[in-house]
Amino acid sequence: IGDIFFNFYGGVSRHKGGPCWSAGMHAQKYDFGVAKSHAIEDMLNSKSIFVWGKNPAYTTIHTMQIIKKAKEKGIKIVVIDPIYTKTAQIADKYVQVNPGTDGALAIAMAKIIVEDKLYDEEYINSYVIGFEEYKKYLSSLELSFLIDECGVKENDIRELVDLYTNKYSSINVGYGLQKYKNGGNTIRAIDALGAITGQIGFSGGGVNYANKVYPSVINSDPYNSQSYGEDREFYVSNISKFIEESLKNTSNKVNYASDELDMTSNKVNYVSDELDITSNKTDYISNELYNLSNKSIKGNIPIKMAVITKSNMLNQLPDLVELERVFSKIEFKVCFDMFITDTATLCDMFIPCTNTLESEDIIYSSMTNPYITYNERAVKPAHKLMDEYYFFMELAKKMGLNDYPFVEKRTYLEKVIEPLKRFDKNLDIEKLKNNYFTINNPVAWEDKKFETPSGKYELYSESIKNLGISPTPVYISNKYKEIEDKNISFRLLTNHHADTLFSQHFMDKKSIAQAYINQRMAKKVGIEDKDIVILRSKKAKINVQINIDDGVGNYIVKMYVGWWKKHGNPNSLTDTGISDFGGQVTYNESMVEIIRQN
Repeated sequence: IGDIFFNFYGGVSRHKGGPCWSAGMHAQKYDFGVAKSHAIEDMLNSKSIFVWGKNPAYTTIHTMQIIKKAKEKGIKIVVIDPIYTKTAQIADKYVQVNPGTDGALAIAMAKIIVEDKLYDEEYINSYVIGFEEYKKYLSSLELSFLIDECGVKENDIRELVDLYTNKYSSINVGYGLQKYKNGGNTIRAIDALGAITGQIGFSGGGVNYANKVYPSVINSDPYNSQSYGEDREFYVSNISKFIEESLKNTSNKVNYASDELDMTSNKVNYVSDELDITSNKTDYISNELYNLSNKSIKGNIPIKMAVITKSNMLNQLPDLVELERVFSKIEFKVCFDMFITDTATLCDMFIPCTNTLESEDIIYSSMTNPYITYNERAVKPAHKLMDEYYFFMELAKKMGLNDYPFVEKRTYLEKVIEPLKRFDKNLDIEKLKNNYFTINNPVAWEDKKFETPSGKYELYSESIKNLGISPTPVYISNKYKEIEDKNISFRLLTNHHADTLFSQHFMDKKSIAQAYINQRMAKKVGIEDKDIVILRSKKAKINVQINIDDGVGNYIVKMYVGWWKKHGNPNSLTDTGISDFGGQVTYNESMVEIIRQN
């Protein structure tokens, strides 16, 4: 509803790309047309389940229940991850891949599949575009190079190929492996495994990353508010530069998003929770990733106000020291939240809002829950305007936005779900309230009608080629180069904990932030379990307590997302780069040193 309000206001500065899954979403858009997944129960029809860069034991426990049932049935569980996770503990096969090199492993598998003629020629001829081009690219790479990059032995890779090509096998892909400079190509390389082996569109198969069932069906803007506003956009990774250059009133000197956008400037920056160039060379990403055309800074108006809803951005975004410095320069900052978060602390006005028990709403997920749900209000909030729907309505009245939809929330929600009547003509809020409802097909792409320009799976994508990006998946080298130096660098991986996905449940923790390295690395830098050390990046440093964990790979420091500033937030250290396409924040490119405190 915040989006609708600010459209009627006339437009604001909004982010594009994101901190979560955007490289992978764009990858699957180019490959399939949109990201779709099988029902998690369909894994019970697989011969092998590949859990790639994902730890459902901590992050999607309903998925983990199905994986456990599958194991009981004798289905092989394969986990690929730089960290020996809780999920890996039940795997039949665990492969520890070097961080940022999942693409090398996927391409090595594809190379073996092609050379050993394990691909499905009939499926490829019927449903896939670009196999010959991809085959040519695979032949240009030495298997030994890919093995060296990913750190997985050849016999292990061949075992993965044997397991995967025993149809049908399911791949379940996490979001961490696309938070690198090569993240989009990594997801495309994994998608390609399903395409060349003919495992897309069949029960027990699929490459499952996300499941966008409802966004293109429901009408989240039933009052056509988009026609009232013109926005300018910036990549999340460039938010600090964007704000600062706006305030300098010289933003025509620094560019931030793609030429394909036509955006206008405005005075408000609203935050709520492609231009990319790669080449076939494995070590190249163009600096044009950071460019933005001059038309996107039309008007050159400085940001005077920031409105933050549904986001603890001063906890979750990267390079927080710089972001905090720049954010503080904005004249007036407003935060909607239930708690005084790190973000709220830095704002001039705090507006308390409802939680899910205090307001009715429509809830759906684009992840692993295929149902759309009515969320019933259980208790009244302390004040009606704590519900953002009514807050923004009242604000629209005060500001004289006469075209704003001054209707009750129930009326608005009915209009949102109205397009679903083509699936069930009797559907309304009351029916949704009392019944399970989904339009999801449990087998994604079962009809083999892909939503790409060609109508086929696009291993070779003209859409991405037109942006100056390699039209087939490529591997961009990202292997850690070990240097014998007194200042040893470690890759910082920020994962999600079982207790909380983000910052919500760290608020009352008393300890300093915890970090994890293996015994070999601890010995190398001369520290012991429970030592307090400094983690230092090029821009900042924090104090953490070290925990010895031999499930963590070499030259890796693992921390969990969510620590607040008072604990030592790892996002003070994280990288603010951008992925090869999709505008994904490259958190996992962050490098730190461990400094002993004597």
